[in-house]
Amino acid sequence: MPDRGSHLIVLPDTCQFPQGMVESAPSKPGGSDMPITVHKLPEVPETYFLDEARTMPAAHFAAASPDAGYLGGRLKRLFGSGITAGWALPVKSPAGDAMASYLALELMRERSQHGRWVMVLVPEESGDEVEAASWSYMQTAMAWEVGLVGAVVGGNVRDIDESTDKLGKEFGVFAYGTSPIASTLTTMGSIGDPVVLNGVTIRAGDLIVGDEDGVICIPRDQVEEAFNACRDEIVNACNQLAEVREGKGAVEVMGLTDKLMGEVEKGD
Repeated sequence: MPDRGSHLIVLPDTCQFPQGMVESAPSKPGGSDMPITVHKLPEVPETYFLDEARTMPAAHFAAASPDAGYLGGRLKRLFGSGITAGWALPVKSPAGDAMASYLALELMRERSQHGRWVMVLVPEESGDEVEAASWSYMQTAMAWEVGLVGAVVGGNVRDIDESTDKLGKEFGVFAYGTSPIASTLTTMGSIGDPVVLNGVTIRAGDLIVGDEDGVICIPRDQVEEAFNACRDEIVNACNQLAEVREGKGAVEVMGLTDKLMGEVEKGD
C-alpha cells in the first residue's frame, strides 16, 4: 500500500480556514486524525481535450466507450447550457454540508488551471434523508472565479433563479433536487479521495461530461481511447444521417437487415 502521506498536501499560508480543520501531511499513515483530508490532485492534460469534449454529447461518449460510467438518472441539470466537461475534483462531506466544498474552492485558487475542473460533491452515507442544500449560488460564484466550469452534486442545490440569471449559461450544475434550506458547515469530509455515485467510482482527474441527457465519467487512463471512439461514433452518425437523406430506410441505415432476417412476419 502506498504511503498515504505522500498523497496529501499542506494548506498554503494564504488559506484562511481555522487551524486544525484540515489534516496536514503526516509522515506515516495514521499520523494525524483531523477531520478533513486533502489529497494532491493529479496532473491533467491541456485544455484542448476539454475544448473538444465540449462538442461531444454525453450520449456519444456513453455509446462509444465501454468504460464510461453513467452517474444515474437522479442527476438533473438545474442550470447551465450546452455540454459541461472538465476533470473531476471529488469532494466528500456530510449530507447537506458545504465546508469541504468551500475548502476545495480555496485550494483551487492556488492552481492556474482555469476552465478545467468540475467539482463532484458526494455526501457521506448516513441513511437519513437530508433536506438541506449542499450547493448554493455563493459556491457557484466562487467556483467560477477560481476556474471551475461545473458541479455535480449528489444532493440538493438552492438559489436556482439567482444562479441562472447570473451564471446559468457558463456554469453547469447537476444535482438530485432543490431545497431552500441552507447547508451546515462542519469540519468533516475529504478532498481528492475517490467518491462513488450510482455505483461509479470517480477519481480525481477523471473526465466528467454532462448535458441534458445526464452525466458520465470516464477514467483518466481511458480518456484518449474514449475520445478516439467518440470521434468514430460521431462520424458514423453523420454518415447514417447522410444515407437517410439519400432515401435509404431505417433498417438498412442501422444495419438491421441480417438481425431481422426470419424474425418479422408480414400481416395480411
